[in-house]
Amino acid sequence: MRRLLTAIVVVLVLLVVADRIAVAVTSSVIASRMQVSAGLSAKPSVSIKGFPFLTQAIGGRYEHVVVRTGSLAREGVRIAELDVSLTGVQIPLSEALSGSVGSVPVSGIAATATVTFADVAQKGSIAGISVTPLGSGVRVTGRVTVLGQSVTAATDSTVRLEGRTIVITAQRVSVLGQSSSLLNKALAGRFDFRVPVGTLPYGLHLSGVRPTTSGLVLAARAGATVIPVGTS
Repeated sequence: MRRLLTAIVVVLVLLVVADRIAVAVTSSVIASRMQVSAGLSAKPSVSIKGFPFLTQAIGGRYEHVVVRTGSLAREGVRIAELDVSLTGVQIPLSEALSGSVGSVPVSGIAATATVTFADVAQKGSIAGISVTPLGSGVRVTGRVTVLGQSVTAATDSTVRLEGRTIVITAQRVSVLGQSSSLLNKALAGRFDFRVPVGTLPYGLHLSGVRPTTSGLVLAARAGATVIPVGTS
């Protein structure tokens, strides 16, 4: 009986070790493909959800994989962080173990891309501009000349997405805490600006934007696609 229990324990330990090794190998494969596809300077972090892992590995299909990249430079504004959630990732176990994985098919992708307020502010044309969260919108502050005087003004602004561009539009302008129709008229359009996002990797298409304490968070999605080996 003792020998049987010992054998069972040994088998279980070996299965756990094999499970963790398979996780490490597959995570590295996915990280490499995601890095090359997006042209990243460093491998992203990869987390494969679900336990035990071996059942997914044997079947060659991973239901939920989370990938986090660092800073991403595109032709638009800098993306400080990109969190990607992959579903239905297909990687045959034999290819993962042999290191011969080519393109990686996935059933769908959901992602969030964070743009810091400092990077958003750089796209504005007002001196000393700053952008901070304000409810479902943002507050834009900067120094402008109005009615012959140089003053610091602040706005309550809306944020929306127009294609691949973030559009910030002032709804109310205040100087020294005071607002009036005259001020709104005199500064109309001065605090409005657009922030181009550029093309995201992995076939992602922007679907929304919301302010957070960390910056503007963009939502993006893609349907069934293939993560290629070549640079996107």
